[in-house]
Amino acid sequence: MTEGTSRFHGLRWVCLMAVYGSEGVWQMDGTEGMLDDLPVPTALRDRIDAWQAVYDEHDDMDEDAPVLDADRFAADGLALARSVKAALPDWTVIYHDEARSRRGLPRDACEYEITTRPG
Repeated sequence: MTEGTSRFHGLRWVCLMAVYGSEGVWQMDGTEGMLDDLPVPTALRDRIDAWQAVYDEHDDMDEDAPVLDADRFAADGLALARSVKAALPDWTVIYHDEARSRRGLPRDACEYEITTRPG
Protein backbone atom coordinates (compact mmCIF):
# COMPACT_ATOMS: atom_id res chain seq x y z
CA MET A 1 0.00 0.00 0.00
CA THR A 2 1.28 3.45 -0.81
CA GLU A 3 0.44 6.52 1.21
CA GLY A 4 -2.06 7.93 -1.29
CA THR A 5 -4.02 4.78 -2.12
CA SER A 6 -5.66 4.03 1.22
CA ARG A 7 -9.32 4.98 1.44
CA PHE A 8 -8.74 5.35 5.19
CA HIS A 9 -5.72 7.64 4.86
CA GLY A 10 -7.40 10.98 4.33
CA LEU A 11 -9.77 10.78 7.27
CA ARG A 12 -7.58 8.89 9.73
CA TRP A 13 -10.70 7.21 11.14
CA VAL A 14 -11.65 3.52 11.41
CA CYS A 15 -14.31 1.47 13.17
CA LEU A 16 -13.62 -2.13 14.13
CA MET A 17 -16.94 -3.98 13.90
CA ALA A 18 -17.67 -7.58 12.93
CA VAL A 19 -20.44 -8.05 10.38
CA TYR A 20 -21.10 -11.32 8.59
CA GLY A 21 -19.09 -11.53 5.39
CA SER A 22 -17.16 -8.31 6.00
CA GLU A 23 -13.51 -7.58 6.67
CA GLY A 24 -14.34 -6.13 10.10
CA VAL A 25 -13.19 -2.56 9.40
CA TRP A 26 -15.44 0.34 8.48
CA GLN A 27 -14.96 3.87 7.23
CA MET A 28 -16.41 7.06 8.69
CA ASP A 29 -19.18 7.16 6.07
CA GLY A 30 -20.38 3.69 7.15
CA THR A 31 -19.00 1.83 4.14
CA GLU A 32 -16.91 -1.26 4.56
CA GLY A 33 -13.18 -0.74 4.52
CA MET A 34 -10.58 -3.11 3.15
CA LEU A 35 -8.08 -4.59 5.57
CA ASP A 36 -5.32 -4.20 3.00
CA ASP A 37 -5.96 -0.43 3.01
CA LEU A 38 -5.54 -0.12 6.78
CA PRO A 39 -1.96 1.09 7.39
CA VAL A 40 -1.13 -1.25 10.25
CA PRO A 41 1.38 -4.13 10.35
CA THR A 42 0.41 -7.23 8.38
CA ALA A 43 0.35 -9.30 11.57
CA LEU A 44 -2.33 -7.01 13.02
CA ARG A 45 -4.39 -7.17 9.82
CA ASP A 46 -4.13 -10.98 10.03
CA ARG A 47 -5.40 -10.90 13.63
CA ILE A 48 -8.39 -8.74 12.61
CA ASP A 49 -9.09 -11.13 9.73
CA ALA A 50 -9.00 -14.13 12.10
CA TRP A 51 -11.31 -12.31 14.55
CA GLN A 52 -13.80 -11.60 11.75
CA ALA A 53 -13.58 -15.27 10.65
CA VAL A 54 -14.63 -16.36 14.15
CA TYR A 55 -17.71 -14.17 13.82
CA ASP A 56 -18.51 -15.64 10.41
CA GLU A 57 -18.26 -19.19 11.81
CA HIS A 58 -20.97 -18.39 14.35
CA ASP A 59 -23.62 -17.20 11.90
CA ASP A 60 -26.89 -16.69 13.80
CA MET A 61 -28.82 -17.49 10.63
CA ASP A 62 -27.28 -21.00 10.46
CA GLU A 63 -29.00 -23.27 12.99
CA ASP A 64 -26.05 -25.70 12.81
CA ALA A 65 -23.46 -23.04 13.65
CA PRO A 66 -22.11 -22.90 17.19
CA VAL A 67 -23.27 -20.08 19.44
CA LEU A 68 -20.87 -17.15 19.66
CA ASP A 69 -19.38 -16.46 23.09
CA ALA A 70 -20.15 -12.76 22.75
CA ASP A 71 -18.29 -11.69 25.90
CA ARG A 72 -15.07 -13.39 24.83
CA PHE A 73 -15.47 -12.20 21.25
CA ALA A 74 -15.97 -8.62 22.47
CA ALA A 75 -12.91 -8.82 24.72
CA ASP A 76 -10.82 -10.07 21.81
CA GLY A 77 -12.16 -7.29 19.61
CA LEU A 78 -11.40 -4.66 22.23
CA ALA A 79 -7.82 -5.91 22.44
CA LEU A 80 -7.58 -5.64 18.66
CA ALA A 81 -9.02 -2.13 18.67
CA ARG A 82 -6.44 -1.11 21.28
CA SER A 83 -3.71 -2.60 19.07
CA VAL A 84 -5.00 -0.61 16.10
CA LYS A 85 -4.94 2.56 18.23
CA ALA A 86 -1.38 1.79 19.33
CA ALA A 87 -0.36 1.35 15.70
CA LEU A 88 -2.24 4.49 14.60
CA PRO A 89 -2.09 6.84 17.60
CA ASP A 90 -3.13 9.92 15.60
CA TRP A 91 -6.24 8.19 14.20
CA THR A 92 -9.74 8.01 15.63
CA VAL A 93 -10.41 4.35 16.36
CA ILE A 94 -13.99 3.35 17.14
CA TYR A 95 -14.90 -0.07 18.51
CA HIS A 96 -18.30 -1.78 18.21
CA ASP A 97 -18.81 -4.09 21.20
CA GLU A 98 -20.81 -7.13 20.07
CA ALA A 99 -21.60 -8.27 23.62
CA ARG A 100 -23.18 -4.91 24.47
CA SER A 101 -25.07 -4.94 21.18
CA ARG A 102 -26.50 -8.39 21.86
CA ARG A 103 -27.71 -7.17 25.25
CA GLY A 104 -29.83 -4.62 23.40
CA LEU A 105 -27.94 -1.55 24.53
CA PRO A 106 -28.30 1.57 22.37
CA ARG A 107 -25.71 2.15 19.66
CA ASP A 108 -23.96 4.94 21.58
CA ALA A 109 -23.33 2.43 24.39
CA CYS A 110 -22.03 -0.21 21.96
CA GLU A 111 -19.70 1.97 19.93
CA TYR A 112 -17.02 4.03 21.57
CA GLU A 113 -13.69 5.61 20.85
CA ILE A 114 -10.50 3.88 21.85
CA THR A 115 -8.04 6.29 23.38
CA THR A 116 -4.41 5.87 24.31
CA ARG A 117 -3.83 4.99 27.88
CA PRO A 118 -1.57 7.23 29.93
CA GLY A 119 1.82 5.88 30.91
